Amino acid sequence: MSQTQRIHHIDSLRGAAVLLMVMVHAAATWNPFQGAQQSILAYTVSGLGGLAAPLFVTLFGWGVVRSQLSVKARIFQALFLFTAQILVNTTSPHLFNSFTPGILSLFGLLTLILPPLTLRMKPSNIQPLAITTALVFGIQVFFPEIQGAGEWSGRVSDDSAHQIVSNLFLTGTYPLFPWIIFALLGATISLANPGSSQTLQQNRFTKSALVLGLVFCLSTFIHSNIENALWAHPTEDAYLTFFPANSAFIIAAMTGVLLIWTFIQRYELSFLNSTGQISLTIYLIHFIPLSLMNDFETIHQWRLTTSAASTLLYTLAWIPASALWMKQWPHANFETLLKRIRKSL
Repeated sequence: MSQTQRIHHIDSLRGAAVLLMVMVHAAATWNPFQGAQQSILAYTVSGLGGLAAPLFVTLFGWGVVRSQLSVKARIFQALFLFTAQILVNTTSPHLFNSFTPGILSLFGLLTLILPPLTLRMKPSNIQPLAITTALVFGIQVFFPEIQGAGEWSGRVSDDSAHQIVSNLFLTGTYPLFPWIIFALLGATISLANPGSSQTLQQNRFTKSALVLGLVFCLSTFIHSNIENALWAHPTEDAYLTFFPANSAFIIAAMTGVLLIWTFIQRYELSFLNSTGQISLTIYLIHFIPLSLMNDFETIHQWRLTTSAASTLLYTLAWIPASALWMKQWPHANFETLLKRIRKSL
């Protein structure tokens, strides 16, 4: 989350990640359909939205390695993130229950778990990431029930302490298993280039991973069309599923993360910098307007085009809003608050 010197394309990446998160939550709030859609628009929204959390978690893993926080600071940050998750849930009753584990609680766990795991990782060594990925894929193949069913209600349930712990580690929206893979991807990228402004090396391995990932995505897409089946969907029976995150989704998401990272590293997209600098703040507060307007698509009988336009406008509005915010109130954000408290510990 913090770093000694800001890297502009990392801010842009964080900005892109949080905007994609905003988009997917707005689309979920203003969805006029109940069933699965197979239109190009549906696949575009699902594809971009499906990359939001993987990119967010990868960047978090990248930042954890660079931050080098003390044990006290890590414990405080973890508690802060768990508390922030409850705050998000409270402001989004149309999506979550009060104690539903989510991406912020995942960050809290990673704050505690990732530093010891990466302590012995060596620069340019992909072995820990490769071993973890192989283990996760093996468990998913032989023990698919470990991630629970695809029903949303079960993944956001907080009926009991056992259910909350299960959703935090295995069966929730963003459980530690298998999402730790993306954090390890970020840590691997960070360790490979610790002192360079080019954070993602454009070497033979990166290019090979991109090519293989794209071939995999294209192959599964073509096969799904031949079989007249869903290619990607958050919860329905599809080749790529988000809830739970299956192996095919993880491969596609890692490919997408590397593509976005490569593109933004090259072209920077500086207009996203302000958004990235307060990405945590935006994530925390963007649910409030959505909660207040969560039934607009029903009250006003929105069609797909209206919902899509509203989602796009709401998402893009955060770009000028964040630029104005950083100009007028550069220190009035959760990032600054968290940084100051960590420094005092």
